[in-house]
Amino acid sequence: MLVFAASVTERLKYILDEVLLHRLGVSYSITDKPVYFSASQSPKINYNTTLLEGCVNIPAQNLLFDEQIIPQKLQVETHITWKKVFYQNSYISIPDFKSNTAVLPFDLLAASFYLLSRYEEYLGTKTDEHSRFKAENSIAFQYDFLDYPLVDFWVQTLGKQIQKCYPNIRLNPSNFKQVNTIDIDFAYKYKGLSLAAKWRKTIGSILRNKPDYKAFNPPQKDPYDTYDFLLETPNAKGIETLFFFLLADYGKHDLNLSPKSAELKNLIQNLQQKNTIGIHPSYKGSLISNLYQKEHAYFKLHSGQDARLSRHHFLKIKIPQSYIKMQKMGITHDYSMAYSKHLGFRASTAKPFKFYDLAQEKTLEVWVHSPCLMDVTLKNALKLSVEQSKIMIKQYKEICQSLGGEFISIWHNSNFDPTENWENWDEVYLSLFE
Repeated sequence: MLVFAASVTERLKYILDEVLLHRLGVSYSITDKPVYFSASQSPKINYNTTLLEGCVNIPAQNLLFDEQIIPQKLQVETHITWKKVFYQNSYISIPDFKSNTAVLPFDLLAASFYLLSRYEEYLGTKTDEHSRFKAENSIAFQYDFLDYPLVDFWVQTLGKQIQKCYPNIRLNPSNFKQVNTIDIDFAYKYKGLSLAAKWRKTIGSILRNKPDYKAFNPPQKDPYDTYDFLLETPNAKGIETLFFFLLADYGKHDLNLSPKSAELKNLIQNLQQKNTIGIHPSYKGSLISNLYQKEHAYFKLHSGQDARLSRHHFLKIKIPQSYIKMQKMGITHDYSMAYSKHLGFRASTAKPFKFYDLAQEKTLEVWVHSPCLMDVTLKNALKLSVEQSKIMIKQYKEICQSLGGEFISIWHNSNFDPTENWENWDEVYLSLFE
């Protein structure tokens, strides 16, 4: 595929890699020479403000040729073919072409770049109580497409336009994948607690008027030891399960077993034998670099390997700093691109993509994976019942299947304890695999 553009920038190369190479499976080259472009017999995309016959025309806006991070004036409109569009068509008129020609009504490349780069998260909007970007501040929430991976639909539709102009071109098939992910915030409810932790748990339960003395006389089966249950059905169906371990020293929001605990070390080593494991950087560690490094050191000490996968505790990421830290620590795949209080697709995609650092104008070697739902979001944030949650899971799974994306959900081993109001949530979890 030959692409014409007025100039070649890092932003343009990034989004062409994502759209053409990674998603559609089409190799490309870029030229800024109009005569060479017109004479070429290759499949072509004209990324320009002037229309050309016999190719795919995408009306170029300024975003991909800029190196600033400034508020964008976006006019989002509903469209019969493309669902939602912004960076709309600047073509004055569209003639009746005699040869196969496609004309897009908006700058799909700029719009996709805006969403995938998380451009809006650089602009200093108000954050929530945990200093996280709020879903309500996103363009996807404000214009009602948070629940749909719009970039994936755009690229799928672009593929059809390309094949209309060039019927012989071969595109990648869209392959659906389900990924089951578990955050281990509390490895066990009672097992492995230090003496100080036993007293904290007991006194805390009394202060909440729910006295619990089992820390000093634990049951034979720990309520949070749900690992066999979590693995049985996905393993039987050949669905991958990822486990993310919190390895933080004690803190207000970091309450797992001590990272020095023998029980936690044994759990890591047992689960890593047949499953993929990653690190769950702590609430404090996401803010303090030496703690972040210390947690990675614990991971390597217990597992015998460097962490390559991560998901941040509380989904507490800051763009671009969190991804810069990930790359420095050797993380190659991150699963934090989600909201804690809303379902949906934070980057408007269900497919993995490389993170683009707008501050440095370069692509990082960290693949971003986007979970679309989480157990605590369904139950606590949205107050959905067991049956309502099952319906929501089915809907999101079908959306991902229709676009060949990854259906990624977030669960916690500790969220099946009926004494903590998680009755029948085993049913909700199992509905993932129906």
